[in-house]
Amino acid sequence: MKKTSSYVAALAAVVVIILGIWQGSIYLEGKKPVVTVPDNITHVGPETIFSVRFSDEGRGLRQVLAFVDQGGKRQPLGGMDFSVPGEMKKTMRLTLDQAGLDLSEGPATLILTAVDHSLRKNSSTVTIPVTIDRTPPRISTMTSAHYINPGGSCLVVYRLSEPAEKTGVLVNTTFFPGYPFDSEESRPRFAVLFAIPVDARDDNMKIGITACDRAGNESFATFSHHVRKAAFRDRTLPLSDRFLEATMPEFQTVIPALRDVSPLEAFIYVNEELRRENTRQIEAICSRSEPRKLWDGRFLRMSNAATMAGFGDRRTYTYEGSQVTGSLHDGVDLASTVNAVIEASNRGIVAYAEYLGIYGNTVIIDHGLGLFSFYAHLSSVDTEKGALVEKGEPLGRSGMTGLAGGDHLHFGIFLGKQFVNPVEWWDPGWIRDNILGKADLP
Repeated sequence: MKKTSSYVAALAAVVVIILGIWQGSIYLEGKKPVVTVPDNITHVGPETIFSVRFSDEGRGLRQVLAFVDQGGKRQPLGGMDFSVPGEMKKTMRLTLDQAGLDLSEGPATLILTAVDHSLRKNSSTVTIPVTIDRTPPRISTMTSAHYINPGGSCLVVYRLSEPAEKTGVLVNTTFFPGYPFDSEESRPRFAVLFAIPVDARDDNMKIGITACDRAGNESFATFSHHVRKAAFRDRTLPLSDRFLEATMPEFQTVIPALRDVSPLEAFIYVNEELRRENTRQIEAICSRSEPRKLWDGRFLRMSNAATMAGFGDRRTYTYEGSQVTGSLHDGVDLASTVNAVIEASNRGIVAYAEYLGIYGNTVIIDHGLGLFSFYAHLSSVDTEKGALVEKGEPLGRSGMTGLAGGDHLHFGIFLGKQFVNPVEWWDPGWIRDNILGKADLP
């Protein structure tokens, strides 16, 4: 009986020791909590918002704190206490509002601390050097004589007083990005090719340069410009059954929703819904452009071709005397012989070479700085995406794929988020006076 009692007592002692070691390992844990700052914070503006992640793999977080220190003066940004163990992770969203803090422009330090629930109260502190900056970039326009045609293009060159996270030209709410083109990083120069819509007038256009620095300070500066007057044609185009029966099967074959509707209903869908979808596709394709000028001199016009339709034509389609739909013609239609060779209008990189809805077989070339050329309704495509093509290099042959009533080339120039008048880019005098004569582009 004594042996059994001794055995039980020894076993109990071992259990107590093991439990003590286990409890001690928890309460006396040596592993420190972790502080992670997901955002890359280097500059702090008038109101900078950032997130901090705190975590602990032991008994959890006891306390998290955030401060900003400048010149030895520490000011609180936020903090939280956790009285009960078990808070393993916590993300704290902090706002560094200069208006509510005593900070001056210059260097400062963010101090982020986490304490755990162990008896040792393990803690981790992360310090992040930052620059307090409340001065927006200064914008200096370097070009003049910004005369812009409705539906046309323009170039502005400007200098900033400091590097920018985002800069470009705003035309009302449409943003055209700026491209840096010199090596002076502290005061960089930017070039922006931008466009205005066909209905633009001086009294309905707000055009200016915008810049946002690393601290989030923003600037906006207008520059002298003048919107010229221009007139575009209004055209009424009757739809015949013959035209509808010839063109709509191409779309009814690939769009299930059109298989059980009349050719006229299919045309209205194609001209409105599919056109909008294709425009979104083109905007996405042209949202990325080479940050340098790839083109050289004027753009080539299709040789020996007659102009069948002009840029900016406002089209009204009628059927049996009634208006059914409409559109704005976004390029120039050119025709010569059937299956004519279509050449690259200028040097660039092929951004697209596939079928594209109402435009049929289409090639889009990136010429850099946000400028693209557009070749539609081709019967065949003899290039591929990513190819570097030279001015005059064959791209394919003319045709009538897509929404086309006859063999021709639909040629367009796309800039930023809109088509612009190609006639300007065919004119060496316009390019000299409005583009190349203003700056030595990158």
